[in-house]
Amino acid sequence: MPASLSVLIVDDDPSMASALADVLQVKGFDVHTAPSGGAALEVLQRASVDVLLTDVRMADMDGLALYRQVRRSHPHLTTILMTAYAADELIQKGMAEGIKTVLTKPIDNNFLLTLLHAIKKISKKNA
Repeated sequence: MPASLSVLIVDDDPSMASALADVLQVKGFDVHTAPSGGAALEVLQRASVDVLLTDVRMADMDGLALYRQVRRSHPHLTTILMTAYAADELIQKGMAEGIKTVLTKPIDNNFLLTLLHAIKKISKKNA
């Protein structure tokens, strides 16, 4: 396990992805961004990632479809969904399939940081 947690942010809203990336980088996280599910799959082929933080609703592939595809090749990757639609049926399916948690947009940065630090602590313990 690297010293810093590596997070892949997937969001088709570039300002959202950039804002989250800035916050996480300032706090010492290794951050990758992707504007779509397809681009996220490309990042995962070349980069080591600990946490997948993905929007639910995206044009090319929704966050749940991305999670389903990613878990085949990265079964231990922690996945967190982000959405502005809290009662979305995709969220219910995702939670049943192993999504760790769902964050509602706008993202509470303090909560996200607390969550990522907890994941990092658990990862170190299991390493």
